[in-house]
This record gives sequence, C-alpha cells and structure tokens, in this order.
Amino acid sequence: MNRLSTSLSAAALVLAGLALSAEDFQPLMKATQATWPEKRHIGVICNYRANESQVWALAKAAGEGSLITVVDARTADQSSAAAYLLANQKADYLVLMPGDHHFRDGSFAATVAVNRLASRGVPAIGTMPSALKQGAVFCVGDGTEGQILVTDRLIGTVDVILPDPAKASEKASLVLRREGMATVSVRVAE
Repeated sequence: MNRLSTSLSAAALVLAGLALSAEDFQPLMKATQATWPEKRHIGVICNYRANESQVWALAKAAGEGSLITVVDARTADQSSAAAYLLANQKADYLVLMPGDHHFRDGSFAATVAVNRLASRGVPAIGTMPSALKQGAVFCVGDGTEGQILVTDRLIGTVDVILPDPAKASEKASLVLRREGMATVSVRVAE
C-alpha cells in the first residue's frame, strides 16, 4: 500500500509540473486577435505527442471559432514539408511551441519553416525574443515578460499589420473539438 501511494504521489507531482510548465498563450492570442481579428486559422509545427498540452493551451487561448492545424513533425528534416503543408492548408499564421525539441523559437528547423512560410505570405509569431531573430513578426509571452516585441525587419512577402506595443498589453487527419476551445486538426508531415 505504501508503494502504491508513493507511486501515485510521484505521478501527481509529475502531472502538476507539466501543467505548471505550459506556456500561457493568452497574451499572444489577445495581441493576435486585436491585430488580425479576421485571421482565425493558426498553424503549428511540432511533435504533437510531446506538445499536446501546449497545443491545447493554445486552443483554449484562441477560443471557439478558431482552427489550429498542427503538422506533426518529429525531425528537423521535415521543416520544409511541414511548412509546405501548412501553406497549402491556408493557415493565416504560424505559432511555434516554446518547448518543442526541433521547432521552438530560435531553432534552426523553425527558422527554415518560418522562412518558407514567409515566402508564401504566412507570418510567424512566437513567445520568446529569439523568435524575432528567426523571422517572427512579433512575440509576447512568458519569455518576453508580457511585453510585445515587434520585428524591425520583415522577411518574405508577408502582408500584415503589426501590433502597436504601446497599445497592447491531404493525408488523414485527426480533428479534435472541445467546448470553448479552437478546433485542432492534426496532420502528419512527410
């Protein structure tokens, strides 16, 4: 019995730690919705299994009526294919998951994907200042201490209105819905 309670306690601590480490996407989504109210299709490239809680945190922050297309990419080599898939799915913008192994703010694979999408007119946004260096148009989140940071140089042919930091505080897919949250569609990168 003691061994069982110890195991359950350890599991509870691990789950609590996972919940606490989830990014708060509320500031990012508020800035995005204030800047681009008509853009409701969010693209994400990440290892879905490893970032599922982050994706659902984003879905909660995006709210009902939004669509999140997740390209489940497990290796850095899939960056071009993932970007191509998101562009063909007509994502309005890309959000990077801060904890992803290959496609996080500032990573090489994410930089490749951001540049490929920017050349097709799809902007990227992030939660860390390093996202700006790789081509994101703005970032706000835990990594920016709640401040909106806006790029001073755009790449590609992105046609967007940037937020004002002074004013802002084909393959089978899995489609998941939860009340009050964005719909999540998961596709596999090849």
